This record gives sequence, structure tokens and C-alpha cells, in this order.
Amino acid sequence: MNQYLKKYSYRPQLIADDPAPGLGIVVVIPSHNEPAIEHSLNALYSCIRPDCAVEVIVVINASESADAEILEMNMQTMVTCKMWEHQHSEQGFRFFTILENDLPEKHAGVGLARKIGMDEAVSRLHRAGNDEGIIACFDADSNCSPNYLVEIDAHFKTHPKALGCSINFAHPTFGTEHAPKNYLGIAYYELHLRYYNQALMATGFPFAYHTIGSCMAVRSSAYQKQGGMNRRQAGEDFYFLQKIIELGKFTVLNTATVYPSPRPSDRVPFGTGKAITDYLKTSDRGFYTYNLQA
Repeated sequence: MNQYLKKYSYRPQLIADDPAPGLGIVVVIPSHNEPAIEHSLNALYSCIRPDCAVEVIVVINASESADAEILEMNMQTMVTCKMWEHQHSEQGFRFFTILENDLPEKHAGVGLARKIGMDEAVSRLHRAGNDEGIIACFDADSNCSPNYLVEIDAHFKTHPKALGCSINFAHPTFGTEHAPKNYLGIAYYELHLRYYNQALMATGFPFAYHTIGSCMAVRSSAYQKQGGMNRRQAGEDFYFLQKIIELGKFTVLNTATVYPSPRPSDRVPFGTGKAITDYLKTSDRGFYTYNLQA
């Protein structure tokens, strides 16, 4: 028994199937009340295949106190994912779905959903004999460049001592899916994120990295060493990566790109979705960021 899983895993082994030989990357996707997860699955399936085997784990989740409409949407997402798995899984590239529709109200949220999926990724990689394998985090409303998987594989091979990385991101700033004001808001928000990171670097702060949940990857060994993902309902990505960054040997992967959604959202109390929601309510005030002197 893997000692991390024995001590810290939230759930026992959830996927009975044996992992593919040569499993090297496991992508974890939390999904809560998502009406169109197949777009993200298609983005990953359309990626150029790396040399290693790849698995994608979707964790459909909700609180035990969730509204009936959310539970129903999650069940529809489960059906969609199962049909999608049947039609698209192939040797060396497989998809799995986990349904967690009754998580404890106190802890239910994106942090716990990521933890369940990432703990299962540890189990999959351990069973495949690869505790140095890569666990990548993605989101159920994100897209990615076709070289996403091959560049993750190449990055950790090129940097064999790297324990984790932040992956390049770019929010869509134009299109027809959202209103023009929505795209303007996400452009402001991304400029804020990049300005803030550059300002931290200018101060000499050693941990100045972007910490976006859909744009990060870690070695399973580092994930285990630092006690795994937390159960925070927001900001889980920031607090998790701080533990990985402090180990040293943290890197930035700029040769592939993740495209997070620019949509407004009420899923979390802060972050991208909340920032866009607030901007759309008060766009006449503009978009503020931190004073450089601060």
C-alpha cells in the first residue's frame, strides 16, 4: 500500500481497471453543475499523443445539501461522460468518471473534488510503477492547445528535477459565446493577473508564479511529499502550489497554452468567475488593481 494513500487519501481506490503500461500523465478535471463538459474532453482528445500513456479522470461533485437542479445536472453530466468514454477511450488514452454527489457540506467544493481526483491519480501512477509520473489539473470549461500533452511530457523530461510547473494560459478575449462586455472584463482581469505577477517579481519575491487551478502540473512524488491537495472551497490552487513551490525546482511551461473560460460564475467566492461577475455588475467603475507602490 502506498504510504501517502494509506495516511492521506480521502477515498479508497475508486477505479478498478488496471492502469495502462507506461502511464505517465493523469489529467484531473473537477466538474460541478457543468452543462457542456464534452468541449473540454474533446480538447484533450484532440491533443497530439505523447510517448507515454495518458488517463483523464473527471470528478463530478456536489454537496450533500445541493439543490435538486444541480444534482440532476451532475447526473446528466455523468451520462454524457460515460457515453463519451465508451466512444473515445483507446489503448494508452483512457477516460474515467467518478461521481461524488453527496460530499460533506462543510468541505464540498473544488478543493475536495481536485483532491479526490489527484489522490486517485497517485493510485493509478503507483499501480503503474511510476511515482514520478505527472498529475495535471484542468477544468471542465477549459480548452487547450493541441500540443498540451506532448509539451507536458517533454517539459518534465527536459527538466528531470522539476517537481511542478505553472502552464501558460490565455483567456479568450473575443468571440460570440459571451457578450462583448464579458470579453472586455476578462481582458482587464488577465492584465491584472499578469501585472500583479510581474510586480511581485520586481520586488524580488521568490514565489512569483501564476497559480491557476486549470494551468498546473506536479510530479506525483511531490504531491505526496507535501500532503496532497487541500479541501479549500476556493483558492485551493494557490495554497497547494505554495507548498510545491517552496520545495524548489518549480518551473514555467510556456510552450503550450490552456484557455480558461471567461464566463461569470457563482461557484466560488473569489477568482476568475467571481471577478467577471462583479465586473459585469459595476463595469461603469472600470477595473482596479493594486497600486505599484504597495
